[in-house]
Amino acid sequence: MKKTSLLLIVSLLLCGRASALSVPSGASSAKLVLPDGFSVKAELALTPETQEKGLMFREELPRDRGMLFVFARLELRSFWMKNTFIDLDMVFLDAGLKVIKVFHRVPRSTAGQPEEEVARVSAPAACVLELPAGAARAHRIKPGSKIKISFPAPAVK
Repeated sequence: MKKTSLLLIVSLLLCGRASALSVPSGASSAKLVLPDGFSVKAELALTPETQEKGLMFREELPRDRGMLFVFARLELRSFWMKNTFIDLDMVFLDAGLKVIKVFHRVPRSTAGQPEEEVARVSAPAACVLELPAGAARAHRIKPGSKIKISFPAPAVK
């Protein structure tokens, strides 16, 4: 089992040289369609600053909302829940938004929690989608499934 997992990770990393997800200039959100057809409006975390902050300090996340972290290439990504006060499902994706790994109900952190006790997850990814806890199972997100994406048209001034 461990050998198979290692081979999968190595092959994903070697194939990860493909270009990143293409995001239109100025986009700050995207519409994602999950495997069962449910739509989620996802904030985009495109810069190191927005990726570092993520969903920190928020106390709720509506069931039809999420955050999509977009990176330049597929590689091992690590997330931790420091100052994240919402339980989350974390979906690790390739650049084509095919699901690589799902972490269900990653526990929130609490005020004053020692850093070594804060939840951490890692897997290869070009994108990571954070959703309210329970959403991945409810909408049939599993390794191998595909998520569709579209971007709202820019506002006309």
